[in-house]
Amino acid sequence: MSAFEAWEDPQTKTKFYFSHSDKNFTTGVMVLPPHSELPKHNRPLAYENLVQVSGKCVMKVFDKNGQMNEHTLEVSSSLSMDKGQFHIHANPFEEISYTLFKAEGDITSIVETIRNSFKKIELTES
Repeated sequence: MSAFEAWEDPQTKTKFYFSHSDKNFTTGVMVLPPHSELPKHNRPLAYENLVQVSGKCVMKVFDKNGQMNEHTLEVSSSLSMDKGQFHIHANPFEEISYTLFKAEGDITSIVETIRNSFKKIELTES
C-alpha cells in the first residue's frame, strides 16, 4: 500500500483515509459528513480504537445482549471496542466529524471490500 489511500462511500459520502493496513494493524481517519450514519457493523478479528480529532460524533455500541449504549465523542475523546462488537458511527451534528481509527488485528478483508465497492479519491501532493 502507498503512503496513503482514500475512499468514499457512494451512499453516505463518508471518506476513509488509510495510512497503514496489514493483517496485524490498520490505521487512518474516517471523515463522516453532517447528518450521516454508517450501517451497523463489527470487526470480528480486531479491536477497534477511536480518537476524535475534530468535530464530534455519536458511537452507538451494542453489548452481547443487543443493548445499545451511545457515546458522544468530542475532540480528544476516545473509545475502544472489543473484537466482534457491533457498532454504528453517526454524525447527527452540523459539522464534519474526523475520527482517527486504529484496528488492532486483521481487517484486511474489510479494507478489500472498501477498495472494491467505494470510489477512490485521488490524493495530490502539494
